[in-house]
Amino acid sequence: MATPGTAGTFDGEVKKYTKPERGGGVKVTYYQWNASQNKWETPQAGLNRMDQVNQMAADFNAQQNGTFTSQEIDDEVSSGQLAAAGDGTVARWPSNQKIDGTSHYVLFQFGEYIAPFAALNGKRHTSEKDAYQIYNQSTSELKAKSIKTSGGKSVNSIYLPMPQDLSVEQKGNWQGKKFTRVGAAAIAASSGNLSNLGNVANNPIGNLSSIKDAITAGILNKIPGVGGNVTFNDITGSTKGIVMNPNAELLYDSPDLRDISMVFKMVPQSDTEAKDIRTIVEAFRIASLPQYGARGRISGDADYQNIGASNFITVPDLCKFTFMVGAKSNTWIAQYKPCGITQVQVNYTPDGTYAAHTDGSPVATELTIKFTETKLIFQQDISKGF
Repeated sequence: MATPGTAGTFDGEVKKYTKPERGGGVKVTYYQWNASQNKWETPQAGLNRMDQVNQMAADFNAQQNGTFTSQEIDDEVSSGQLAAAGDGTVARWPSNQKIDGTSHYVLFQFGEYIAPFAALNGKRHTSEKDAYQIYNQSTSELKAKSIKTSGGKSVNSIYLPMPQDLSVEQKGNWQGKKFTRVGAAAIAASSGNLSNLGNVANNPIGNLSSIKDAITAGILNKIPGVGGNVTFNDITGSTKGIVMNPNAELLYDSPDLRDISMVFKMVPQSDTEAKDIRTIVEAFRIASLPQYGARGRISGDADYQNIGASNFITVPDLCKFTFMVGAKSNTWIAQYKPCGITQVQVNYTPDGTYAAHTDGSPVATELTIKFTETKLIFQQDISKGF
């Protein structure tokens, strides 16, 4: 029987054809659309042919019941995500994964890096709200792009299962600071205004005698044999049996950018799936690397053009990943702003021994990706899902 005459509407679509046979009975044939190859495929002859037939039959029944809606998910997934690129396709593993309104998975998209301070040109921080928006502007205006992998395949989105080890860590830097009474008095008297420091000398709390002892320590350090490392506490401790009260305080310094890593062990079940895994791996590797040359970034800028485009490299792309439920982001899991890909590790021997199919494709591939968020998160970001 000839294959379906028209192209499939989405990757993995299954069509079923029946044909009466002589002597009674019906012959059933399944065809599945392979978007990457732009053709319909039937189960291949071999030991696992019946498994392929059964899988196609299950997919067909699921589609008829409205539970396999990959195309609908692909069309709706832009909700809260980067605007979809104009070209390219979706790469996924497993290739035949069923995505419906209750499916949990990770959506990966890529976007061309936007220089953060270039977005400040012509902008004024007229209010706290405006300043916050401008800070996030270089990532909020990020647009999806397609990654062209070897073989000519262009990918704009990647769907992968939820990683086994998923946790979110946010870190703030607090430091213990020690203040002598003199130092504490100086800070308190200044009230944060450095111009007030001159008034500290007139404050009895300042205890100028402490300053006198500090000067004495400096003079003693110059005497041969003292060692040059006498401190104020050394003087008071050795002569009076007392040391300065450290008045330690815990002070906040800054937040840290968040890091996250994901590990995916992918085992292909067919030649098509092996190619999809290679495409996924290549897409992450390409996005994590700089491109040789300025890539049009200095067009119209004479100062940079005089240096020459070949003297530069272009900053790698950013990755926007979202933990999804169906076509929407999962509001129960903390999301991330666009991230830089800091490391891509591909392990072709995840089971400890090299094993490959006759065409050279690995039996299993483990992909480890490490990300660093490009922007800090603040209290107001939590209500937005970050």
